[in-house]
Amino acid sequence: MIPATSLPAGPVLTRPMLAALPLTAGPYLIAPYLAPTRFSDYEAFTELGILTAIYLITDSDSRIRWLGQASRDDGLAARLAEHHRDPGRRAVFATIRALHLHDHTPPRVLNSIEGRCADQLQLRSVMAPRRWPTSHT
Repeated sequence: MIPATSLPAGPVLTRPMLAALPLTAGPYLIAPYLAPTRFSDYEAFTELGILTAIYLITDSDSRIRWLGQASRDDGLAARLAEHHRDPGRRAVFATIRALHLHDHTPPRVLNSIEGRCADQLQLRSVMAPRRWPTSHT
């Protein structure tokens, strides 16, 4: 696990960057949740029943701090709870956005969608040591 103190700050999330993200999911997209949800309110995703998602976390300056995926029977909220248990991440993470995908999207497809999101957001060159899957299926 990467310590929160060494989490790289990515670019500032802009509206055009955000608007392009749903396109990365293609037919696997159920719903984009692009309005920011406070990180401390991550449990709101439990009510939505999201099992599989790509999620994006920004800090209080709207800089991207995390791009990740969740595909699990206990859902996106359980994955976010793991982040929330880390005091350093709680101190840095401010808002969450998510792309709700079809339940149990095949892993290679989920990886590809996450990779396309990383490419769209231009994270690969600015957020080392973080890594994302290839954007090719």
